[in-house]
Amino acid sequence: MRNKIFSALLLAGMTAAPAAHAQDLGQIIGGVAQGLLTQELDRTAWDQARSANTAAAYRNYLSRFPNGAYARDARQALNRMGGNAGSPSFNAPVVSTPATQASSAARTEAGLNLTRSDRVRVQRQLTRLGHDTGGADGLWGNRTRAAIQSWQRAQGHTVTGYVTATQVRQINQQAGGTATNTAGSGNNSDAQVQERLLSLGAAERREVQLRLTLLGYDTRGTDGVFGPNTRNAISRWQGDSGLRATGYLTADQVKTLRSSTRG
Repeated sequence: MRNKIFSALLLAGMTAAPAAHAQDLGQIIGGVAQGLLTQELDRTAWDQARSANTAAAYRNYLSRFPNGAYARDARQALNRMGGNAGSPSFNAPVVSTPATQASSAARTEAGLNLTRSDRVRVQRQLTRLGHDTGGADGLWGNRTRAAIQSWQRAQGHTVTGYVTATQVRQINQQAGGTATNTAGSGNNSDAQVQERLLSLGAAERREVQLRLTLLGYDTRGTDGVFGPNTRNAISRWQGDSGLRATGYLTADQVKTLRSSTRG
């Protein structure tokens, strides 16, 4: 049903004024992005609650995500512990747990808008400081999160696995600030990785195709599939914009596309 509704809106938007369509589509995409963020925070909170495996942790998860994807599991865990899975009292104090700390820290890190090259640099610096990230590819998985936690623990910081702006600067200072930025070295494999890091959903891909078409770079359809026609359109737009023509998008380029077709 959601796909049908989006398709109908997309079809209507193609015949509407570009400004009106860009505004409406921006609202749709904004909703999609907010939904994805909520899902990620829900999953992170559940992972932390399950790791703590205490009644307080499960209650805290339910207070934040009463209808979350793992709410049923949390209630079952509370029942096994003999706890009350009902809603917490309005007068009950809010307990700070690893789950709430991690969710807040994740929001803080997301607000830094670290580029892939920034992430590569931090990984290299952490490894140089004795906190092995298992590689420097810009992908902050379990190994990198564990390295961040190790460094935070050694510095006496709250251990969350997510960095703040101050901590990024501190890591840079401790490592000598001499790490070389090698991201974007000029090959398409690197460009492909950067686009994969965006995790663009089908709706966002349709948005890109529509915005390219509005700018005069015909993608031969807005089906959410980045085939040869879309890649060619991206490449031509990049070349005309003075960018390296790879046919693959970066986060900054998606933002430029949006701002270019907003008015």
